[in-house]
Amino acid sequence: MYMGPLSREELSLIFDEKAQLILNYYIAKNLFAEPDPLNNQSEVSFRAPNEHAEQWIAQAIGGKRIGAGSYPIDVLNSDETFGCDIAILTAKTLTSGKLSSGTSGEKSIGQQFSDETWSGEYSLDELFRDERVYEIAESSNDIFFKKFNSIKKDYPTIKKVFYFFLLIHSQKNKVYLFGLDIDINSKKEIGNPVRVGKSGTEMKNVALDNFIDSRYGEVKTYKSKKRMEIRLRTKNLVDGGFCLTFDTKKNRKLLNLRDYDKDQLLDLYDNQSFEVRKNF
Repeated sequence: MYMGPLSREELSLIFDEKAQLILNYYIAKNLFAEPDPLNNQSEVSFRAPNEHAEQWIAQAIGGKRIGAGSYPIDVLNSDETFGCDIAILTAKTLTSGKLSSGTSGEKSIGQQFSDETWSGEYSLDELFRDERVYEIAESSNDIFFKKFNSIKKDYPTIKKVFYFFLLIHSQKNKVYLFGLDIDINSKKEIGNPVRVGKSGTEMKNVALDNFIDSRYGEVKTYKSKKRMEIRLRTKNLVDGGFCLTFDTKKNRKLLNLRDYDKDQLLDLYDNQSFEVRKNF
C-alpha cells in the first residue's frame, strides 16, 4: 500500500500542543467569520477553503506553503525533511447526525487529461469502454508514483510525505485531523483492481487495490474526470483513535441583520467575538 494511517501519537508529534493551539485559533477565527443563519440553522455550518487550511497547517508546524495547482504537496516543514498535501473533506453522516460507515467527500490525488499520458496506445475512454481494468490500474499507478516521486528531485532533503485531512462533522460541531504516511520510495504492485458498478452497465470507475486499506478509505479512477480520487471512512478513523479532534460549536441563532442599526451591529460584533474568544 502507498498510504498508511498515522497513529494519534504520531500525529501529535507533528502537531504538538502549540500546533494544536494555533489550529484552534484559526478555527475560532473561521467560526467568527461565519454568516449568521437567517431562516434555519442548517443554512450555516463550518466551512473553510483549502487554501486557508494550507496556511493554517503551515503556521501550526512552522513550515511554508509551496507549489500551486497540481503540485504534489502544499507545505514543507521548516527544515524541509517532510512535505504534506492538505485537504478539507466533509464526513459522511447518518440522518441522526452520527458518523456513517460510508466514505467522505473526495480529494483528487492524480489527474491527467492527456490520453497518451494514461496509456499511450489506447485512450482512457477506450480502456473503460473495453473494460481493461488492469491497464487502467497500471496507468493510475504510474501517474501517481511519477507525481510523488518527483518531489525528491525538487527537494532532495525530504524524507517523508504526508496527507493531512481536516474532516468536517458539522452535525456534531467537530473537525477531525487525520494523517496518512505516503510511501514514495518504491512503486507498489497493482494488486486486484475491481470494476465498479453492476454487470451490463457502462463501467465508469475502477477501485484501486494498492493505495489504502479498505477499512480506512478507498481510491478510484474515474472515467469522466480522468483522475484518481481518495475518500475516507471517517467513522472508522475516529473510532480507531487515529484523529485529533477540534470543536466547532457556536451559538448559531437566527438573525435578521436588517433589523439592526449600526450600534446594534457593533454590539453583536463584540458579543460574537467574545463568545469565540471564550471558546478558544
